[in-house]
Amino acid sequence: MTSAAPTNAAPSGLVAVRTKVLGSVFEDLKIAPDRVRTLEDPPTAGNAEGRSALVGVEASAPNVAALASRILQFAEREAGSDGTLCVFCLGERRDAEIALLRNALWPAWHVVALYETSNRQITRVAIGERRDLGRGCGQRGRVVVARRSAAVLAPDATVLKFDKNAAGWNGNPGTPGYAHFRWMRQYVGTFADASRARRILDFGCGAGWVGIEAVLAARATNTSADPELAAFDPSSEMVKLAEENARASKITRFVGRTGFGEAPPFPAAGEERFDLVISSGVISFSGDQARWIDGLLSTLAPGGTLVIGDIHRESAGMQRRRAEKPLLPVREMNARTREEVRALLEKRGLVFEAWCGYQLSRPVPELMHWQEKKLGGVLSGALLGWNRRATAREARSGSQSPNRFDSWVMRFRAP
Repeated sequence: MTSAAPTNAAPSGLVAVRTKVLGSVFEDLKIAPDRVRTLEDPPTAGNAEGRSALVGVEASAPNVAALASRILQFAEREAGSDGTLCVFCLGERRDAEIALLRNALWPAWHVVALYETSNRQITRVAIGERRDLGRGCGQRGRVVVARRSAAVLAPDATVLKFDKNAAGWNGNPGTPGYAHFRWMRQYVGTFADASRARRILDFGCGAGWVGIEAVLAARATNTSADPELAAFDPSSEMVKLAEENARASKITRFVGRTGFGEAPPFPAAGEERFDLVISSGVISFSGDQARWIDGLLSTLAPGGTLVIGDIHRESAGMQRRRAEKPLLPVREMNARTREEVRALLEKRGLVFEAWCGYQLSRPVPELMHWQEKKLGGVLSGALLGWNRRATAREARSGSQSPNRFDSWVMRFRAP
């Protein structure tokens, strides 16, 4: 059972929870209960590696997020760099309350899962997953499960995630949302203006579509253009897809490698830098963004063009997601604003040329998802048209209204 009231070790609002209460949770997480520190345990010193931390929040506590600083102090002292933090929020807790707690734990910790508990059942909830464990714990509440952000963004974790999800990030021709999927990548590739490029690098290529679209746009603009396309990604599965997609798009001058933006595999010794480097939706996956930008610029030739884009953390839709959804992908928490990225690049000597927002924010993504699931994609064309027209107006007017869009893209020139 949980303690009926805070113990001497628990500050007001927090409560000690014995590990056996959440035995099923720790079994599901593959965490040995004897490696979990609780508020009942005396403070320890020394090596915390391999240890996790468990803390409870009283059902009567009106503001879970207000307790975050105390939770963080306990976790910092008791959990190892490879450990897990579990916060058992007792009572009825709304999604918005859990979202506020998640925001308060960031950037030290990232929430990766929730467990909904009751007398009869414990249910694991992750992004895209809901699974009953088949037993209860005697307490109603929600267990917030977090890992250190550095561990979630670590190279081995990134490769594992990308390899696992590669096929899903490739787009599926014939599905209702495929035209929209390709349009977004085509927009970034066309924004790059590759008509005069000899060598193009897709920096963090995923399935390769942005770089491919840049080459196709260059050929459409200049029939004699045949730029070489290089691409890399941490995931070998992604690079394999990029190679297949390039071949299917009749791009024969293609080189793919595996690697990370912080230490890019291009250019190798004796190779030229690139006169066009494109990186779309990559910087938010980096755990060391300053080093990532240094890596990005190491690939760009003097006088070359850099195009960089990512999700827009402060768009109307993204702000609403952070306020309402208890679980978010780590990149949504880790994303920088376009102003922050621009400042970092200009500090390193790049000259800003242009920017544009694209991918209309709320309610377009929600409508797209709803109509694909419920209506078989009947509104896909209309929603894509809405996005195209809004993006074109933004590009023409330069109205500087980025919060209307969930993504941004910028173009720079190297000195």
